[in-house]
Amino acid sequence: MEEKKQLQEKYMQMQLIEQQMQQIQKQLKLIEQQVQELNLTEQALDDLKDTKAGTEILVPIASGIFVKAELKDNKDLAVNVGADTVVKKDVGEAKKLITNQLEEITKIQQDLTENLEKLSISAQNIQKELQELVK
Repeated sequence: MEEKKQLQEKYMQMQLIEQQMQQIQKQLKLIEQQVQELNLTEQALDDLKDTKAGTEILVPIASGIFVKAELKDNKDLAVNVGADTVVKKDVGEAKKLITNQLEEITKIQQDLTENLEKLSISAQNIQKELQELVK
């Protein structure tokens, strides 16, 4: 009877760990998408810096929807800094913001990866314990 209780507890622990691992994997996938978006933004800022005023460009209106526009100024950007506040920044300052965001998100990514590895080790240990209990 005690053995059955231990089996149930280990099995529940295993399920909990698997759920936590799935959550972390989802978070890592979202973070990877954010990293890709930030890298694209960084590239767009580089491209903008090299684009001359008066050039016809495509400006995104929504995801996958663009409008043709003429670039009037490639020096000053309007940057949303939160709380519906927009400030003027040059391309270098905007790139620095992107770099800082990439550094922060990379740190979070590393922490989540470490947690995932720890959970994986715990899952392996519980699996071994379950095998021992079944013998």
